[in-house]
Amino acid sequence: MKTHHLILLVLAVLIVGGFFLWPKANVQIPTDELTGTWRGQASPEAEYQWWMVYVFEDGRYTLTTDSAYAEEGTYEITERFLDGSIIVKKVYADGTKEYDMNILTTTDDPNVISIEGAKLYRQ
Repeated sequence: MKTHHLILLVLAVLIVGGFFLWPKANVQIPTDELTGTWRGQASPEAEYQWWMVYVFEDGRYTLTTDSAYAEEGTYEITERFLDGSIIVKKVYADGTKEYDMNILTTTDDPNVISIEGAKLYRQ
């Protein structure tokens, strides 16, 4: 009977230890799928021609456009959704402005994103 109790005790310790270790062993750190340079532009048949380039790297971003408008600041992915969309919090203008930007990513082509309706391609 003592051997039976010892086996149950060891088994209980392994199960309880597994509950504490399993979540830590299976935590997946989300990747930053935005890292890189992304370019979007109007189609050739569009009435107004425009372009924009976003560069995302290490929590910082820059935006340049065909006009005089430009931004630079920090970004953080704050929400992820099952449809592949993410919410990115941008802080810019020397920290005085914040904006939650909607970005749609797809598993079909990781080199294409849609930023609030404008399609951008990884360079």
